[in-house]
Amino acid sequence: MSQRAAIQKVWDGMIPIELQLAAADAIELLASAVLPDPFQTFYMLIPRINYLPFITGRVKEQWLDPMLALSGVRAVDGMTINESDIWFEYNGQPLRWHYPAGLLYDMLVSNVAHGEPELPWSLTLHVRKFPVRKLIPQPSTQQMRDMFMAMIKEADFIRNGSTKRVMDLAKSDQMQLLDGLEAHSFEKYYAIHSIIVPLHDAKAVVVSSGSKARSGLPKAIPLKFYMLSGQEDVKDSTQPDISLFHVSQLPVPLTKEGSEPMTVADAFRLSYEITDTSGNAFITNCACLCQGIAIPWETPITWLTDNLFYADCFLHLVVVNVK
Repeated sequence: MSQRAAIQKVWDGMIPIELQLAAADAIELLASAVLPDPFQTFYMLIPRINYLPFITGRVKEQWLDPMLALSGVRAVDGMTINESDIWFEYNGQPLRWHYPAGLLYDMLVSNVAHGEPELPWSLTLHVRKFPVRKLIPQPSTQQMRDMFMAMIKEADFIRNGSTKRVMDLAKSDQMQLLDGLEAHSFEKYYAIHSIIVPLHDAKAVVVSSGSKARSGLPKAIPLKFYMLSGQEDVKDSTQPDISLFHVSQLPVPLTKEGSEPMTVADAFRLSYEITDTSGNAFITNCACLCQGIAIPWETPITWLTDNLFYADCFLHLVVVNVK
């Protein structure tokens, strides 16, 4: 399989979700907690690599608006729903809309590391009382596009020491990148992504630092680890609390001393400054998830960044206790 084909398979990864309207919101909108047929539940597939603000338009157009129209509420009371008021919740936890959907799933579905995923993913949708103390307010497609461009520039700086690749994109190319992401069009997105992150020969990693620049290899890997604080005390059945996740972000070099490829375990030790043998025991008791896959700790980090990156060009790795 070519690298492009492998990247497209990751791009095509989906999560089936089941949406139910919060009872309090239903009462406010319809004066009843019971929704009319056939609007009690809404099912859809969402891309793992994409963001919640890019699906709210579909949810509103295909579910909420027809529900209100059928009930007559809009005509009678002038009740409307703004996309920027919509937010999602899982087991009482508001979902951070600027995180990729797949990352949220890997962080919060406690049994996903054991190969027993919750499918469909059951979420509660809210259209009122936005939790401004827990979420960045006013989510919209435009705000998500703006934030995504900032993430792409950050990843470019980590990889190359500058944001030149992104800043040199024509305005039309930037729009194509964003349109491809929002519409989940791989062809549109990848045509521009391949300019920002050109393919390279993975075998060229084991080289001297002086030849890295000539081979087109990045200076460092854009990577974030997400680890639940105090998870050694967390039971398997305990619902993870997203506010307790510690996020470690550190530019990770491609190789260790002696030009050996950097592995996931090496990157984890580097990110958390683990130098003693107790860290090895901790790693043995944990799984590292990327794109819903339990990644072997000995996997070269360059292979991951070439094949399992998210749309923002970062590797998002979730570390969970499995013992």
